[in-house]
Amino acid sequence: MDSSRQPGSRLVLMRHAKSDYPWGVDDHDRPLNDRGRRDAPALGTWLDGHVTWEDGAATRVLVSTARRAQLTWGLARAQLSGRWDEVDVLDEPRIYEASVASLKDVIAEVPAGTRTLVMVGHNPGLVELIMMLARPDELRAEATAKFPTSAVAVLTSDLQLTDAVAQSHAFRVAEFAVPRG
Repeated sequence: MDSSRQPGSRLVLMRHAKSDYPWGVDDHDRPLNDRGRRDAPALGTWLDGHVTWEDGAATRVLVSTARRAQLTWGLARAQLSGRWDEVDVLDEPRIYEASVASLKDVIAEVPAGTRTLVMVGHNPGLVELIMMLARPDELRAEATAKFPTSAVAVLTSDLQLTDAVAQSHAFRVAEFAVPRG
């Protein structure tokens, strides 16, 4: 890689798969329903086919501690190729019910040099984050019109991740999908 080239960054926002609403279960502890258990592996298959990185490019995954997000990542992770074994995966309690400001704070704390960050979380925070960080265009409009369960948006920037997150509209929505199983 040419050392004079600015590295750029990618922010992959994944909404958890469809959850169940069992009686008497706290919102944080809700599991996935049947559809969610089918869709989560499809998220992993999509991610494996669409999110690649250069050798040595630091990648990190932050997963909400909510049970439905944890289950989504676990089922998606099972579909990922061995290269994903090198990725740091951390449980992040601040993603659950987070405001846009809180999500930006979480992202701003990732280690310098992180080139790709995958965040598994919830709405409305994720869609509001896309609205704040991504430049307006047709794909951003599509992603923010409806960001359903199992949705994934890939945002890219020419800036380093923490620099891009500190600015409005420093990213563009490069891809948007709703994988179904």
